[in-house]
Amino acid sequence: MNVAAVSRDLSAQKNSEAELRHLNETLERRVEERTFELAEANKHLVAEKLELAQADLRFQKLQNEFFHAARVTAAGQMAAALAHEISQPLTAIVNSVYAAKRLLASGGPVNLLTAQEVTEEAAEQALRVSEIVRGLRLLVSKSETEKRIELLPSMIEEASTLALSSIAPLAARLRFEFDGKARDVFVNRVQIQQVLVNLIRNALEAMMDQESREITLATRVLGDDMVEVAVSDIGPGIHDDIAGRLFEPFVSNKHNGMGLGLAISRSIVEAHGGKLTAEQKPGGGSIFRFTLPSGGAADAS
Repeated sequence: MNVAAVSRDLSAQKNSEAELRHLNETLERRVEERTFELAEANKHLVAEKLELAQADLRFQKLQNEFFHAARVTAAGQMAAALAHEISQPLTAIVNSVYAAKRLLASGGPVNLLTAQEVTEEAAEQALRVSEIVRGLRLLVSKSETEKRIELLPSMIEEASTLALSSIAPLAARLRFEFDGKARDVFVNRVQIQQVLVNLIRNALEAMMDQESREITLATRVLGDDMVEVAVSDIGPGIHDDIAGRLFEPFVSNKHNGMGLGLAISRSIVEAHGGKLTAEQKPGGGSIFRFTLPSGGAADAS
């Protein structure tokens, strides 16, 4: 009986050891399989990361190529517009000079007077070319502007007086709607007044054929860092054919306009960290809005 009991105990122990070995082998096999799966997953992750990095490099390359192409296209368009705009007065100058030369060669007091008139026309065209070049210099200039804290209401009032005096005898009713909190701005006074004069003169010229002329100049605070200036009129509004190209150089619906005023104004405003936009005014007319850094921006800079 004792031998039989010992035999049964040994059998049970062997069965337990066999089960334990089987469990260990199964566990080791699962660990190996899981380790292999993790290694494969990590390999895929590394491959995906590398692919994303390569895709990002390709995107940056394409982006750089796009910006380069955009700059080249913009430069080409500017050059073409400049060539077109300058070629007209230059052609007129050449024709006038040759005409004056022929008149002087013919002699006589009448021809002499006519030659003087022709040369005066040539001089006017030469001045026009000079103005175009000066405007382009202002447009593309990226030099730092001297800025300081200025009182916005007084800047607007001075610019309004200057604009009205420069386009006499046109008269208009001016309305000022100043936000008491939008007083101080951090700007170059002369440049921002140039923007204001240009916008006010444009508004006056747009209402030239009207009996009633009214311009509203308003200010308001946009958060802690920016203020907005709005110049609105009751004219015919923005022409549909130039609405989308209003701020491009040499785009104008004026008979004698060079189309540089709004382009220069936008360049000045953007150099101050602001934006210049235009929109149709409900009920008729147009509104030009531009933003400027508030007086608090001087402390931040």
